[in-house]
Amino acid sequence: MQRGLLELCLIIAAVIGIHSERILHSGSVVGKIFPDNLASSVIAVRGNDSVKVVANDGHFGMELQPGDWKLIIALKEYNTLSTEKRIRMQEGQRLNLGEIRLTQ
Repeated sequence: MQRGLLELCLIIAAVIGIHSERILHSGSVVGKIFPDNLASSVIAVRGNDSVKVVANDGHFGMELQPGDWKLIIALKEYNTLSTEKRIRMQEGQRLNLGEIRLTQ
């Protein structure tokens, strides 16, 4: 029983260590979409990896690993083109994209 508990604690410590290492190396990106009523979400894509967040009153933010990412602003209306923006994240960087203006 004690050996099983010890093994479980070691596994939990290893998982926490792996995730904390990943968080320490990630960066964050924030921005504001204008007009805020057009965008539903922002998707970051890099190879097979992707992160999706919902735009809240036009504001969005997400944690990304270092590298080249493509941000796709998904619009609520299907007959309009989505907006794409390429960014390069550095380790520990906080990137503020400011206001991203959408054309109607």
